[in-house]
Amino acid sequence: MRIAFALVGLLVATPVLAKDLIVRQRSATGLAGTTPREETVYLAGTKVVTDSPAMRTIVDLDARTITAIDKTKRIYTVTTFDELKAQMEAVRAAMERMPPEARARMGWLLDEGPPVTLKPTGKTDTIAGYPAKEYAIAGGPYGGAVWTTDAIPTPPEFQRWKTIEQSSGVAQGPGRRLGEAMSTLSGFPLRSRIEAKTGPQSQSFVVSTEVLEVKDGSAPKEMVEVPSGFTRRQPPPPNR
Repeated sequence: MRIAFALVGLLVATPVLAKDLIVRQRSATGLAGTTPREETVYLAGTKVVTDSPAMRTIVDLDARTITAIDKTKRIYTVTTFDELKAQMEAVRAAMERMPPEARARMGWLLDEGPPVTLKPTGKTDTIAGYPAKEYAIAGGPYGGAVWTTDAIPTPPEFQRWKTIEQSSGVAQGPGRRLGEAMSTLSGFPLRSRIEAKTGPQSQSFVVSTEVLEVKDGSAPKEMVEVPSGFTRRQPPPPNR
């Protein structure tokens, strides 16, 4: 489950790829009611850095890696796109061994659920100083909305990320249906709230983002590197 929703976060974030931009935003990932936190996203060419007081994540499109840095524990892990694919394949293998009833409840994780749709609602708003329009999300366990603007160009790096997703298998497995829908969305996302009903209690897991400011600017060198003195830990192996 953690892998699936980590991917949801990436799906929401990747369309904002651009060069030399700094995005300040408020986001929350977790059960409904999770307190939002402020974070800064540095869009530095082929690297996307998300930095908050406790965590930093670096997606490197050239190295095909995701580096997760825990500032509190002073540790970090590096996961390759291939390792992420293996983790998703392990999730699929484990779910295929589930009893039929459990499998039916969780079929959306195996891409057995209905397609996810994105439809314009006609609503408009001004977000972080930019005109935005709303798209409703629906299908399977997913619901919510994404607001985008055409006032901020979406650069070629986004298409590169989509190519990497398809060639490496990152786009397959948990979250693929949502990814298919998000890939059709044009414009720069400024606000999103994606909710998924999960588990036997139908708990609501929510990924939300609200952009507060977008400005030109390069990422400081220290933001695209692991801080000195931090200890590398190996990511957990996939459980089959």
